[in-house]
Amino acid sequence: MSLNTNGISIFPISLGGAGIGSCNKNIFFQGPVSDKQAVETILFALENNINLIDTSPFYGDSERKIGIALQEYGNRSSYILSTKAGTHPIYKGYSGENIRKSVENSLKVLQTDYLDILHIHDPSDIEFKNMMKNGGIEVLLRLKEEKIIHNIGLGVRDHDLHLQFISSGYADAILPYLDYNLLSTKANALLETANKNNITVLLGSALCMGLLSGKNPADINIRHYSIEKDVSIQKATQMYWWCQENDVNLMALNYHFILNNPAVNTIVIGACSKEEIKKSLNAYDESISPAIFESFLKTFNLS
Repeated sequence: MSLNTNGISIFPISLGGAGIGSCNKNIFFQGPVSDKQAVETILFALENNINLIDTSPFYGDSERKIGIALQEYGNRSSYILSTKAGTHPIYKGYSGENIRKSVENSLKVLQTDYLDILHIHDPSDIEFKNMMKNGGIEVLLRLKEEKIIHNIGLGVRDHDLHLQFISSGYADAILPYLDYNLLSTKANALLETANKNNITVLLGSALCMGLLSGKNPADINIRHYSIEKDVSIQKATQMYWWCQENDVNLMALNYHFILNNPAVNTIVIGACSKEEIKKSLNAYDESISPAIFESFLKTFNLS
């Protein structure tokens, strides 16, 4: 099943909306982001080849800021807009009624009349199974028939839920996160299955909350997520110093590693500023010597 994107090929780097959605009420990453900075970030992304923006009503006021920027940008058919349902602060849950209300609200706030992708966002196993039995999936399919949404995705950490979704036959896209990068390759089997079934993969949290950004992990303070539960800070630090000694960009190595996997269509970055987007685009463009890459993989048992 191929993604319906009006003929647009997804650029390998995409913009995630959590960072720019950070506000006084809901802080993500470093701290609140002003409307001005958010709009500048979004426009800069769109003007520099990034053509997929992924967000959620759960991400602070991300949808509102994106709506402002997209009205200024225009040219709706030139980019892919993705949001989520299930975790809306008001229309929370996976019933057909709540999904439709969440979608209607997102359309209004994003100032658009259709969504290229709608992800079911962070359901538990029971919530997912209920949604597939009790009308939630039927509403999603109806929204797709009505061309209000063009593709159905699933944004969740649980690999088994992604596999259930793929086997259902309804999956157009999946958005796993944190589990495929230089610090963790737990999503290997999931990615292989997605690739075999021609499912589009948007990969989230590829930088492990900044640990693979090229900054010294000792200087990174992650306030909203206990990343040490998922990956080794010690290993991240060893990778950082290896890259310092070998004069190579860790972020570039990480992107090169991820995008070498044919299953991954795009890396969703939670950039909060033009500068952060520039760093990611430069890392994506940076050439990595095959010898350096192989040496790194061998040193950290990734080959």
